[in-house]
Amino acid sequence: MDIAIIGANGSIGRQIAIRIIMERLLGPTDRLQLVGRRDGRSGAALYGFRQDLKDAFSENCPLLDVALEPEDVVADIVIMAAGATIRSDQDMKAAMPSRDDLAIVNRALAIRYADALCRYGHGHEIVVVVTNPVEFLVDIFSARYDRKRVIGIGAYQDSLRFRREVARSINVSRQAVRAMAIGEHGDGLVPLWSSVIVQGFSDSETRRAIHAVRGGRVSTDYPGSVGAARAQVIQIVREGRIREAFALFDTLAPDVRVVIGPFLTLFSGAKTDVATANATVDLVCTIVGGRDSVVAAQVQLRGEFEGVHTSIGVPIIVNTKGWESAYPLAMTDGERQLFLAAAVRVQEKIQTWARI
Repeated sequence: MDIAIIGANGSIGRQIAIRIIMERLLGPTDRLQLVGRRDGRSGAALYGFRQDLKDAFSENCPLLDVALEPEDVVADIVIMAAGATIRSDQDMKAAMPSRDDLAIVNRALAIRYADALCRYGHGHEIVVVVTNPVEFLVDIFSARYDRKRVIGIGAYQDSLRFRREVARSINVSRQAVRAMAIGEHGDGLVPLWSSVIVQGFSDSETRRAIHAVRGGRVSTDYPGSVGAARAQVIQIVREGRIREAFALFDTLAPDVRVVIGPFLTLFSGAKTDVATANATVDLVCTIVGGRDSVVAAQVQLRGEFEGVHTSIGVPIIVNTKGWESAYPLAMTDGERQLFLAAAVRVQEKIQTWARI
């Protein structure tokens, strides 16, 4: 198996490459292709990064290749991690940058690689989209390539975070919790409390635990809870009290922490690169695992889930061919309402960004 990382010289791309090698996902005769731009900084830096990887992992390093043109990308799994990312300013006083800015910068880059894949690819590559806005880039690749082979990591990473925050709140390990978060990666996130299963808990015990950590809130309260928490965090951070902001974060409901956590991490001056790389490699391992698995991820829908026609995070069945179908997961009326509203907003954004 061969894996290509587009944007391998970026901070997330580097973390993904390291994780792939450390997880021994590739054997010594497999290839890891490090993809960058000939006219950019990565044109030279990737050769040094390749040497550094060889020095660090000489005993279990796959074949390492550097590619500097979109048409040179050749792999079974293509990870799209190139482009601009959201970050706060250095003094942490500015508001969170709009994803519109990312769409403007990353649209042309995504089209360039998607067009090359369509023209020069062998037709059975699976594209894993990391770059934001993830729904928009999934839509770009899906419009030019087989949409059943294009998967975005947003909902997968959100689901991992949701599981972790639920587990933390009820004092069990994340491995003991099964749960999904779907919808838009960001403000349109839809935590599916109805999907939560806790290993070792009876149904009644799970319901009681969920009721305790939700504090009586229902799904339709969720956007307001996230907005209020964000406003509090922004005010505290603008006053330079980052430690207090994290203390406040610890008191929030678990589903609210899923959105506020990455937001606060960026405002602290740090990045979410490690978590994003972890989620990406975990998803790749699931895809190539050799059996059908149900995960939440961004895909381009054509009515397969709740009649929605847009690119958005939903439960899907994945395997070595990509995603086979949407998984018909039951939702509460409130969860369905949030999801359908998120789908409308995402489609409006994609249409606006496509006209840029």
